[in-house]
Amino acid sequence: MLIALRNTVMVCFVCMFTMLATTIANSATLTATNEDQETVEWQLTAQKVSTLNDAEVVEAEGDVVLKQGKDYLKADFARFYAATNWVYLTGNVEIFMNDDNLTASTAEFDLGNKVGWMKDGKVFMAGPHVYFSGDRIQKNWGDSYSFSNAKITACDGDVPAWSFKTDEATLELEGYAVIHGAGVNIKDIPVLPVPYMVLPIKTRRESGFLRPKFGNTDRLGYWFSVPYFWAIDRERDVTLYAQYMTERGFMPGVEFRSRTSAANQVWTRFDWLSDAKTIDSVSDSTDFGYDGLLRTNKERYWVRGMFDGELPDPKWKFKADVDFASDQDFLREYKDTTAGFEDSQDELEDRFGRTLNEVDDPIRTTRVLLTRDWERLGTALLGEYNQDTRIGHGARSTKKDNELQRLPELDVYWFKNRLPGLSGLPLTFTGDFQTVQFSRSYGTDGNRVHLLPSMGLPIVTKYGTITPRAGLRQLWYSTTDTSPVDPTENKDTRDSRTLFTFGVDGYTELARVYDMGTTLTAEQENAGKSEIVAFKHAIQPRFDYSFASGSSLRNAPQYDFVDAYKNENDLSVSLVNLLTKKEVSVVSGDEEKGVEPSLATSYGEFAWFRLLQGYDFEEADRNENKLVEGRLYENRPWRDLEAELRFYPRDWLTWTSRTFFSYYDRQIDRHDHTLTATANGYGSFSTGVDFRWNLYDNIDYAGTNFRNINVWKNELVVNFFDPFSLGVYYEYDFELKRDLEQRYSVIYNHQCFRIIFEAKFTPFDDSYKLWFEIPGLTF
Repeated sequence: MLIALRNTVMVCFVCMFTMLATTIANSATLTATNEDQETVEWQLTAQKVSTLNDAEVVEAEGDVVLKQGKDYLKADFARFYAATNWVYLTGNVEIFMNDDNLTASTAEFDLGNKVGWMKDGKVFMAGPHVYFSGDRIQKNWGDSYSFSNAKITACDGDVPAWSFKTDEATLELEGYAVIHGAGVNIKDIPVLPVPYMVLPIKTRRESGFLRPKFGNTDRLGYWFSVPYFWAIDRERDVTLYAQYMTERGFMPGVEFRSRTSAANQVWTRFDWLSDAKTIDSVSDSTDFGYDGLLRTNKERYWVRGMFDGELPDPKWKFKADVDFASDQDFLREYKDTTAGFEDSQDELEDRFGRTLNEVDDPIRTTRVLLTRDWERLGTALLGEYNQDTRIGHGARSTKKDNELQRLPELDVYWFKNRLPGLSGLPLTFTGDFQTVQFSRSYGTDGNRVHLLPSMGLPIVTKYGTITPRAGLRQLWYSTTDTSPVDPTENKDTRDSRTLFTFGVDGYTELARVYDMGTTLTAEQENAGKSEIVAFKHAIQPRFDYSFASGSSLRNAPQYDFVDAYKNENDLSVSLVNLLTKKEVSVVSGDEEKGVEPSLATSYGEFAWFRLLQGYDFEEADRNENKLVEGRLYENRPWRDLEAELRFYPRDWLTWTSRTFFSYYDRQIDRHDHTLTATANGYGSFSTGVDFRWNLYDNIDYAGTNFRNINVWKNELVVNFFDPFSLGVYYEYDFELKRDLEQRYSVIYNHQCFRIIFEAKFTPFDDSYKLWFEIPGLTF
């Protein structure tokens, strides 16, 4: 009896000891194997960890976390079976695996191969911001999922604004979502059946169709474009455009991009159209042209692009710009489509930091440039072709093409520095050398050599800085074909020109600080408040005198601005008033972290005002009885008095203004004013006037048809009516007494989609556009 009792007590003691030994732990290492028989270790932590059946089964309860590298599984309860590598999870299941976020009520996973299933599960892709949920989700090997009774949406919340509801779906991350028997739901209400569809779900570049675009204009009719994106590799891609316009026809396009490094990149695009409309008469030019010129060609195109590259020696840089069009109107007629000028211009400016000629410039420039810089010396080899798009196709004759080509041009620059071997002297030296071979179909052409050495002597004192300078401008001409455009004005027979140059400029500054004191204290109740505590007023007088004397312009070929340099005797004086503010603001503290409120100091421009006056001694001596561009102009040596103001009275308010007063007309000849007000969260408003008066009597505009310009520009953006944004742009010409442009836009912003409508009206065309954007999904 005692023996039996003793054995019973012994067995109970052993069982209790065994149970105690398996329940006191709160962490463990779980070992699994994948299909390649490689060992995968997971670290298990929980409030309570138990082992059963000689550690063949491990159970964990309370704040369970299984972690392996970046991947983890969380749940209220977990049971791991060592023989099969499977873990059973239940209660608030959260999974992060292969960069995927998953949640479920219950789940099972093979820890070795990272496959399994989930009940009432949801997969969230942060990159495209898309949710996939289903009654049962099967996670396959890799990044593939299968869904039963699934919902797909980009919207947050339990009742999304839109969603796809389907009985069956397959998802491959960085691939596609294949949906069978789907329906489009609005607020969980079915509105449209979709038997089958494929959605590209990618955060990396992948081939596929991009969002289609469409619109309507008076000239083009209804148009739509369906682009296809082909990702060749990580550095290169091609986009194919299929665009159709009901009034003009089919316009295909192709765009190529490559970027192997910041210094090696290519962007180019070509669009082509067999136009249904031509301009065979002046009446047609009113309807389909912009400048009254004929356009008899049906085949129309525009090729543009840029290239940056390095040679084997990275100090040598190569750049190229391509801009060639079939006619003078292509860029303006199709600017509101996917072949538009602004999209190409923005793309090139963002990528290369340089731009094409303006949209209304009939001259399109193609150039190649090779450069190399040394410590003090730089060189550039240039080839440039300028296309006059008004030549040919029924407009101007090719025999009258006098557009100048630079083929080639060599430039050498000696950067401003101390004289070599005389670095102890304060003298500075700069030098420019250029040789250009000019050619053109009609007009004088040949070679020109330009040499410009210059020396300066900066004199720096405590009262300011004065820098006298002297130089020599030498031009040599070797004319191949002497054919001046206007033989009555010029013979183009001169073989050299020499100009001696001299100048001096000076600068000083007087400044004073006005301390206004502060009433703000670093207290939590003042967090976010700010005030101006001091102003610095600086007065900066400047002057610049320039003198040049030598050979006249008579009979010298006129290729560009270098040839137009003439005798000069000019003085300009300016006075700048600069008001800088010192502002303090209270930065909020954090009581939980023990951070006290503090004062932060910032500086900014409050006002900038400049008066500039110039006097031209050469103009004072000019013979006013001699014709200039077929007209007589009176002597006006005093330049217009220029006043320029930048004023920032509030953080949200800016005023900029430039005003020119003529002593001879006794009135303001020019002024440009812009007022901009911005309210965060509410919108912005900008209004401005561009005014030019009596340009016809200004010798600076001799030979042009400019007279008066008086344009009023206004732009309003309203964000107050969330989720709607409203935009209005209005431009009016007081001289022509007509609207130049009206543009209205309405944008509906939602967390998971955006609708944009824009209407634009100009004297040449009316257009309408509509976009529907779903962030994260590209159709």
